[in-house]
Amino acid sequence: MFEGKRVLVVVPARGGSQGVKLKNLREIGGVPLVAQAGRIAAALDFADRRIVSTDHAEIARIATEAGLAAPFMRPEALSGPVISDLQVLTHALEEMERIDSVRYDIVVMLQPTSPSRTAQHVRDTVALLARDGFDAVWS
Repeated sequence: MFEGKRVLVVVPARGGSQGVKLKNLREIGGVPLVAQAGRIAAALDFADRRIVSTDHAEIARIATEAGLAAPFMRPEALSGPVISDLQVLTHALEEMERIDSVRYDIVVMLQPTSPSRTAQHVRDTVALLARDGFDAVWS
């Protein structure tokens, strides 16, 4: 929890990238991008739940090894190149609220393709959201 608010961390990582095949499994410094996002998520002590939203079994496996849960597979209808972040996050939120039987107040999206992000960047961003009453923030 962050200031009494339940936090869901979602790492969106589909397998069907058009430009760079399986880009979420590409490594930087020997670590797959999805695993780097999982490490950041694991460092967020305020997160109540940390998950990957994916349509690919290998991405799910690597994400799980990095500390993320993979409680569902993203449906094909939400895995194409024209699907918005909002659609993916809404699906993940609804699925997790159904699975966990709780209501999440804050959803944190950690895109695997931002490998220079740190846990402190995320903490500072969530603090702005929670403390200053914003509807949405980006780091």
